[in-house]
Amino acid sequence: MIKKVKRSVFKDFFINIEKEEAWINNMCKQGYALQEITDGYYVFETSTPSKYIYRIEFLKQDVFQKEKDDYLALMKEFSVDQVASIKRWHYFRRDASLGEFKIYSDIDSQIEHYQRINFIWYIMAIIFISSGLSQVFLFRDIHTFEVILNAVLVIIGIFFLILGFPLTKKIYALKKRKKLF
Repeated sequence: MIKKVKRSVFKDFFINIEKEEAWINNMCKQGYALQEITDGYYVFETSTPSKYIYRIEFLKQDVFQKEKDDYLALMKEFSVDQVASIKRWHYFRRDASLGEFKIYSDIDSQIEHYQRINFIWYIMAIIFISSGLSQVFLFRDIHTFEVILNAVLVIIGIFFLILGFPLTKKIYALKKRKKLF
């Protein structure tokens, strides 16, 4: 049996990787294995509860197709399947019977992964907030529509900041842990 769950448009822009990963793994615990993400929907198929462990990865921007193919082939060697791919976000799964599944097992690679994601959040925050505040410094008459539009841009920028702060804390905690060892 197939189950489709609507994927919010905001998921592409305001993804909280850990919450989404936990939700997908929780769906699997309930007997719904993610098969693909298509046309704005998560597509699940009924399966044995907790059959898979899912992980989400944010790949580097400058990965060439051959490097990406080599990476996916390497993942396949470790019995990891790519379930879906949306822009730079890649969804992987591995049979739970094979044991624990982590993409980033060492601290340095975890830090790098979170920094890649955080860089995007902070750049997007700067773009939206500066766009929203730019009208304030032009010292001209602004209409109600422009005020509303600028407020919306600033709010979107704040959402990106909200996504970035917890990852920044996590990065600092990982760096602190690294220094201890």
